[in-house]
Amino acid sequence: MSAMEHIWQRYLAEGGIPDATAFGVWLIREQPGLGKENKQASASFETNEQGYPAGYEGMGLSVRSAIMLGRLERFVHQLSKPQMKAAGMSEDEFIVLATLLYLPKATKTQLLKQCLIEIPTGSELLKRMKRDGLVLEKKNPDDARSSYITISAKGRQQLVKAFQHLSEVEDALAALQPSEQQTLFRLLDKLDQYHSRRHQILQVSELMQGKGE
Repeated sequence: MSAMEHIWQRYLAEGGIPDATAFGVWLIREQPGLGKENKQASASFETNEQGYPAGYEGMGLSVRSAIMLGRLERFVHQLSKPQMKAAGMSEDEFIVLATLLYLPKATKTQLLKQCLIEIPTGSELLKRMKRDGLVLEKKNPDDARSSYITISAKGRQQLVKAFQHLSEVEDALAALQPSEQQTLFRLLDKLDQYHSRRHQILQVSELMQGKGE
């Protein structure tokens, strides 16, 4: 089960209704550091008798954007799912291995935090990956209480295989002109920088430049 699926299950367990719009609103309210005033602002839209948002246009722009980003994530998931299955790898396994490719030495906590995977879920994930020979666990010579997670030779081979399969995925940005794609990337990069700093993790561009070594 992916991290997003775990969040969805938590949302339902807390009494959330199975509706994408309501889920998007809940996600916004659950963001770390979201102050009371911002929570009130995010909730300042009309609802109908059933408690559903009365209209999409009446929502705040941040809520609508969150819904759109969530939908785009699901579209990309659907496009890449067959290729990931062909590569014999889950999305979370791919994220962990790709991160270890550029962050070659990290503790479990550091790695899972960088991958934005919750500790309980991530601990079980790493156990499976270690059992399958995709990652290695080595004792920290400076601290006997902790250990480092590194990518194994088999993990590298599986990652290369996954990249090869993912190169066949339909372009999710095909509807945009090249200039629009560049604009979208710059905006996403700016958001990644902002949220990475808030969560005290490396930005994607920093990670791929080897700044995590």
